[in-house]
Amino acid sequence: MNIMIVDDETIFRDYLRQALDWDRYGFRIAGEAKNGMEALELAAQSHYDMALIDINMPIMDGLELCEKLKQMYPHLDVVIITGHNEFEYARTAIRLGVEDYILKPFSKDELVLTLLKCRQKQEKSLEAKQTEQADRQLMVESVLNRLVTGETAESIDRLNERLGQWGIQLGQEQEFYSVACIEIDHMERRWNETSERELWKFAVTNILAEAMESEGAPLLFNGPEGRIVCLSTDKRSEIEAGAAPKLDSYEELCFYIRKYLKLTVTIGVGRRYKGVKGIRRSYGEARDALRQKFLLGDDKVIPFGNQTLEGKEGTAFLKDTNEMLLHQLRMGDQGKLESKLEELFRRIRENKLSLDFTYVTCMGWVSVCLSYVSELGHPIEDCYGEHFFPYSEIRTLDTSELVLDWMKTLFVQTLSYANKHKQTRSTVIARKARSYIEKSFQDPELSVDGVAAHVYINASYLRAVFKKAYGMTAGEYITHTRMNKAKELLGMNIRLSEIAERVGYQDAGYFSKVFKKFYGTTPSEYENGLHNNKV
Repeated sequence: MNIMIVDDETIFRDYLRQALDWDRYGFRIAGEAKNGMEALELAAQSHYDMALIDINMPIMDGLELCEKLKQMYPHLDVVIITGHNEFEYARTAIRLGVEDYILKPFSKDELVLTLLKCRQKQEKSLEAKQTEQADRQLMVESVLNRLVTGETAESIDRLNERLGQWGIQLGQEQEFYSVACIEIDHMERRWNETSERELWKFAVTNILAEAMESEGAPLLFNGPEGRIVCLSTDKRSEIEAGAAPKLDSYEELCFYIRKYLKLTVTIGVGRRYKGVKGIRRSYGEARDALRQKFLLGDDKVIPFGNQTLEGKEGTAFLKDTNEMLLHQLRMGDQGKLESKLEELFRRIRENKLSLDFTYVTCMGWVSVCLSYVSELGHPIEDCYGEHFFPYSEIRTLDTSELVLDWMKTLFVQTLSYANKHKQTRSTVIARKARSYIEKSFQDPELSVDGVAAHVYINASYLRAVFKKAYGMTAGEYITHTRMNKAKELLGMNIRLSEIAERVGYQDAGYFSKVFKKFYGTTPSEYENGLHNNKV
């Protein structure tokens, strides 16, 4: 806090200057005057937060100075430091609004206490003002957002009336308006904390305000989707509706952002239109222009005008791309895969496909990778992890280059996984046969021929591939599965005939023979052994 000392005695001014370690308490002696006139001159030249004033001074006394300072600078706190203890002086000082009345001689503690009290009061006042300003800004931005987007049930006149209460006049039918949407590139990935993002947006807004000074005072506010909105006004009568605004200031902004903030912004600019409806139309154009960042790249000023295509002419090249990409995956050719993806994204840019359409197309290519992993007989989460949410991930990428890199990474990851867990066709067949046996072993009609028919091969070939994969034939695995289940059921007070049925045998006697052959003991002997062990 800047402090002014006003006293006609040099000795006392020197004493006050040296009496305290001012910096330690957060104060600075910013000026000294020996009378009231000099003090007023100092106050006009610099900002002061507090004045320590003597009463008896030549030319203009302390009380007159207090009165003038309070009139001219209401925020300034005044403390009287005097040797006069007359009641009239004190009463006048209180009437003038001084913060304190200190009599000479005084202790340093008394002075410090007064100074800290004044600072606390000013800090509370500043905090209250900042809160009020922040609340006002939020209310203004809320109304402006509804005004530009049209997402409100309130009439245009009502919105304008509310803005007028805050000194903002918009929608004059004779005035032309142009809207720009400014987006800090990769903001979501640069900063995780909302406070950090808001700080950088504030810095960009300040630079934008300076860059736009030559074109008047634009209205700048935080818009939807974390963007900055710039609303500029032009009263020239020779302008035609739909005319493109000047882009010089926006180009200048991009340059200064790169130079001073070491980051980039992309700006979509709408055309000029009259009235509030024109504001909404220009905002829509600015937003659509900004979406072209996906195709054109970031760090650019993009005027509205380049429309996207989604007709048959623009998307014909996408026909059969899923089959082509799946074929390249099966062939395991990473180079050809990456070349194909690069070609597809080049065509996307050339045909100016919209952002949303491209996202949907890419999700189709993601499904190619998922299908290929499933085809290999592996769970998808084993390859991509349990927290793989491709649509959410891809929606965070705001340029086609970033999406291309993401798609390449996904396909390479899929290929690497496939190479690591490479399975022959025979292995896949054996896995499917094993799964079918484990599901169907209770069926007394289950046979190797039936399993072979289920996986669409002949029984001889099934016996061979199953033996190679698991070290036993499919018939042996059927028996193995049934016997393991039977062993689990024995000792559970279930009749032998029922156990036989549960594991796929209609004849309990035949089941007992198979069990003895498999385990070297009859089911009854095995069950008795379980009971004896329990005893």
